[in-house]
Amino acid sequence: MKNVVSYFHIVLNLGKKTVHELISLAYGIKTTGDADVTTHRYTDAEIQAQAAIVQGEIGTRASDPHPALTLAEQTEVNKLSNMIIAAKGDVEFWGNKVANGNRVAFDTIAHRTGLVPQGEKAQHARIFEFLPADIGSFYARVHSEGRDITYIFQYGITSAKDVLPTTFSDRIALPFVELIVTGFASGTIVGVRYAAIMHGNAPLVHDRALNYPPLNAKGKVTLTHGVDFLHFSDVIYTTIP
Repeated sequence: MKNVVSYFHIVLNLGKKTVHELISLAYGIKTTGDADVTTHRYTDAEIQAQAAIVQGEIGTRASDPHPALTLAEQTEVNKLSNMIIAAKGDVEFWGNKVANGNRVAFDTIAHRTGLVPQGEKAQHARIFEFLPADIGSFYARVHSEGRDITYIFQYGITSAKDVLPTTFSDRIALPFVELIVTGFASGTIVGVRYAAIMHGNAPLVHDRALNYPPLNAKGKVTLTHGVDFLHFSDVIYTTIP
């Protein structure tokens, strides 16, 4: 029997955010008092209080993509990240329960609660979903990044949801936003991630969720041995039907 309801995930890609962007996201979360997200591991006030601690400790270094942090500072940043991840989990749980497979309804909740900001602030947040799949398979779909994009998918089997697979499949390069893989035993837990490669030169200002091939002065793709230029999304998980 096929799974009959899509399940939506919010991919925040926190690893791509500066500390400043992390703080901004924290201040924008609005789950307390939401009509649909009725339980919370942390209130908005608690998340904002932690954001204020991080802002106070790191100050102007927050906008640096790779600030040098003390162990104490990194601990506070990690705590803020974990609180945001918990809020994301609350929104995903209640959003999917209320939406019952309706993407528009889920998007409305995700935007309303600030986990997927509107407009240019939504640089790293994406809706990454599993669609109804046949027995022994998964069906994943990512957010379209526009034209002239190659999507790189990887998946791996894991012991439990939220446990990162120890190994991933070979990279699967497609010009499509959807991936279906069959041949699994029912009950298998699979994690999936993706990266999006934009064709052409990187503009001066662009969405850092996209990957642009590194070019030399002559416009030739130039890679460094041992260095992966791809930045993958967060991993999302599903149980094979």
